[in-house]
Amino acid sequence: MEALCLGCVLAAVLTWGFLCFWDSAERMKTAEQAGLLKSGSRTLLVIAHPDDEAMFFAPTVLGLARLKHRMSLLCFSAGNYYNQGEIRKKELLQSCDVLGIPTSQVMIIDNSDFPDDPGVQWDTERVANILLQHVEVNDINLGPALRREVP
Repeated sequence: MEALCLGCVLAAVLTWGFLCFWDSAERMKTAEQAGLLKSGSRTLLVIAHPDDEAMFFAPTVLGLARLKHRMSLLCFSAGNYYNQGEIRKKELLQSCDVLGIPTSQVMIIDNSDFPDDPGVQWDTERVANILLQHVEVNDINLGPALRREVP
């Protein structure tokens, strides 16, 4: 009886292990097909304000760094809502250093068109144009689903 129970437990553990391995392999295969795991890819993180990189994207950035992606960051605002823009810019650069994004690859747009003000809506066409220029100048890799012809 004990041997039967032990056999059932062993079969359950082996089945569970196989399913976990298979699921992991399928996810890796899908990510590779999407071009997400390609070592050396240029990846751009776009944020609105300093501290967004740490609050919302730190695990993603660290994961991409482990995969040897060449990371760069584009921040549209200096975060000057409380007149602390200069401090927040320095904090952003320090945070990027910790996350593995070289300071030479960090661009902060400190422009009155993109104020750090929740009451102001940014011009989406202006944001898109600046983003597209940044992608082109820095040769950022776009996945096949994201590539499109711009009129």
